[in-house]
Amino acid sequence: MMKRLRNNRGYTIIEMLVAVLITGILASAGFEFYISMHNQTLAQEEISDMQQASRASLQEITKNLRMAGYRVGTHPAYVINGDSLMIFYSGTQPIDTILYFLADYSTDEKAAIPGFPQSNSPRKLMKQVNSGYAEMFADYIRRVSFTAVSPSSVQVVIEVQTSMPDEDYNYNNGYRTYAAAETVNLRNVSL
Repeated sequence: MMKRLRNNRGYTIIEMLVAVLITGILASAGFEFYISMHNQTLAQEEISDMQQASRASLQEITKNLRMAGYRVGTHPAYVINGDSLMIFYSGTQPIDTILYFLADYSTDEKAAIPGFPQSNSPRKLMKQVNSGYAEMFADYIRRVSFTAVSPSSVQVVIEVQTSMPDEDYNYNNGYRTYAAAETVNLRNVSL
């Protein structure tokens, strides 16, 4: 004979609703934590990209600026004109030139970048070697300045911004900025 089970009533609707409610609360807390960590990861990646672009640009300009005046005789080693810098040296031609300057993004470039910042529109740093085409060297540049500290040294300042706003950053419409500066002693300019 089979033994009859007593008290085999299972779960009530109230118990099921309480269990679903607790599970929902825990799941939404976990999802909220995941979203927060994901946003922080994206913001940190933007910050790292911005800092890397600033350091790499500064390092490249510094390297080329140290070559200024190499075997050019009485020709000036460099010319600063506002936010542009032209470097003169002799490497492959009697006088080689490198020109760094800021340019605005074209309407097509702005349209191709989702969420392009309109309020504080950044610019792009261009590099032109000799008579070649100017190429984009760095993007999302807020400002660049070249200052002759002395006849044989130039200070370079580059300020870059993130490409996307950070919703947790309350300044500058959410766009973080980073400035890097270096004073370069020109090796080939007589003191």
